[in-house]
Amino acid sequence: MRDYIVQKFLHFEERDFVPGESLKEAIVIFLAWTAPAFLFVLWANRFYPEVEFYQAAIREGIGPNLWNVIGAFGFISFSVAVMFPQFSTPSLVSRHILSNTYAIGCLTFGLLLGQWFGFLSTDGLVWWQRGLFGVTSGFLLAIVLMLNLFVWYLGFLLTGDSGMKSSFLRKMEQLHGLIRIPLSICFAAAMIMIFLSEK
Repeated sequence: MRDYIVQKFLHFEERDFVPGESLKEAIVIFLAWTAPAFLFVLWANRFYPEVEFYQAAIREGIGPNLWNVIGAFGFISFSVAVMFPQFSTPSLVSRHILSNTYAIGCLTFGLLLGQWFGFLSTDGLVWWQRGLFGVTSGFLLAIVLMLNLFVWYLGFLLTGDSGMKSSFLRKMEQLHGLIRIPLSICFAAAMIMIFLSEK
């Protein structure tokens, strides 16, 4: 069974999965959304902590519900694009949804980072509380960052040069439907269960 599966996926190459130069695009988008959100939180907390409008905007931006819902649609659309790689519309729709989800995640990360720095600078914390909070929350921020980068990575897999079909999709198109369709359904089900597990 293992040899059969390996044989079916032999036509995939490393370049089909490695972002390479495309990673610069992810970094630019990350900085464009994260930096302004981070600076806004620092500015609002430093000069206008009493303005409820700013604080409400920060709280709403940090809430994960929007990212979770749009991300679930992105995972479903990615699965549909992989299930039917011969059609260009599913991959186009999926790329846009995943791109927007990544941008929202970068904005949320910037707001979280701003709140994190603000909390660490609180005078009411003793040194061991700052250390404990810094390590644990820093680890959680790293997980959030990796989850958001995973969303971008899925979009990368569907993105080809100059609007052409990506090499990943072309290789998926060569797989038999009996392999491709169950693989797509399992991926969609697993991702939706993970990202919509919060109630």
